[in-house]
Amino acid sequence: MATTKKIDTLTFKLDPKPGALAKLYASFREANVNVLATWAYQMGPNDAQGHVYASDTAKAKEVLTKIGKAPTVEQAVYVEDVDEIGRYATLLKKIADAGINLEATDALAIGGKFATVLFVDQKDIPKLCKTLGC
Repeated sequence: MATTKKIDTLTFKLDPKPGALAKLYASFREANVNVLATWAYQMGPNDAQGHVYASDTAKAKEVLTKIGKAPTVEQAVYVEDVDEIGRYATLLKKIADAGINLEATDALAIGGKFATVLFVDQKDIPKLCKTLGC
């Protein structure tokens, strides 16, 4: 049976240069912040963005603020299930059938488990949770 829960993620700007993520994660390590999931990507030649889901959102936000990243808190939905062919397709169809537009999603499978984080417009979080059972 799937585990589905609403989570808080932190979004922040990054410097699009070598070592930016290494410096960020060194700060998390030094503060003993457990990062459960992360995404980072360049959005243009001078713009990059990161997202973090940590076991302690307040502590992670404090670290990001201390190093000048000005994070914002956004909700997302985390789903974990068994890794089976078509599991993600079934989940995405359920979301589409509910009329919910996904703004972003990341998914992976490892060790027999499938996991995804689903990002929607913040006003659609309650509808997504109702649809998926958060």
